[in-house]
Amino acid sequence: MAITDYFRKIASRSADEVRNIIDTLDPDQFSIVDVRQPGEYQQGHLPGAKLIPLDDLPDQLEKLDPGKQTLVYCTAGVRSRAGAAILMRAGFTEVYSMQGGIRAWKGLVAEELPEAGKTWFLSAQDSAELIGLAWLLEDGMRSFYLEIAKGLDKSEEAQLFMELAGAELHHKNALQKLYQQLSGKDPGGNFPADVLRNKPNEKYLEGGVLLSEAFSWAGKKDAREILEFAMALEVGSYDRYLSLREHFEDESSREVFGLLAAEEKAHLKRLTSLFEKSMSDTEGG
Repeated sequence: MAITDYFRKIASRSADEVRNIIDTLDPDQFSIVDVRQPGEYQQGHLPGAKLIPLDDLPDQLEKLDPGKQTLVYCTAGVRSRAGAAILMRAGFTEVYSMQGGIRAWKGLVAEELPEAGKTWFLSAQDSAELIGLAWLLEDGMRSFYLEIAKGLDKSEEAQLFMELAGAELHHKNALQKLYQQLSGKDPGGNFPADVLRNKPNEKYLEGGVLLSEAFSWAGKKDAREILEFAMALEVGSYDRYLSLREHFEDESSREVFGLLAAEEKAHLKRLTSLFEKSMSDTEGG
């Protein structure tokens, strides 16, 4: 996937459409991927679904056939969109996220999710703008994590989101240094506005989600649901930096984006671990 295609809208299928595919097509014609955690999978899954947790998906692409129609699902459609984006970037030709996840499959009403779809990097005309747009996403992610941490009662989750906010600040600084290195110019206090031809009027998160919409959504959710959403954000960040690493040809830029991708992957692992712990706590309680 080209960097200019990043955040393009993920195609989806309803639970009824997925059920029809399973009922009418030969199993060799499609793949179903469950990107939830093993404990969730054991509680019930779609027939024939292959379990590949979201945080493992980038490293287990060889388990899937990129030429087959691939249906990705999770609990409510949050992680599956991020998983579908990973597969699209890897060259899978026909990928769909199942709307509403396994909740919709069981007949439950699909909930509204913060909508993605903004073609974030399309306006970039040079490397400086690509770096500036990436910086804006880090800024939006930091704002989101800081606000979420303030509103959570559970200290463990709040502490993790505070640490992630600190990491996003580090990423912003790394991107500013890279801009200075490539351009020979001091970023200044008005970075990245000075290098962007079309600066967004609002803050955005990974995936092209409006920060304001994410706040509105999170205000009605519990810590576990917010952790799941953050997992989808972080896998998107990981994918973004891999895309940028491929786009830039100089070794110093590739090294910076490679390091940032590794850090985002580590964030995903930490969120996944805490998400699994929250599942165990719920089952134990």
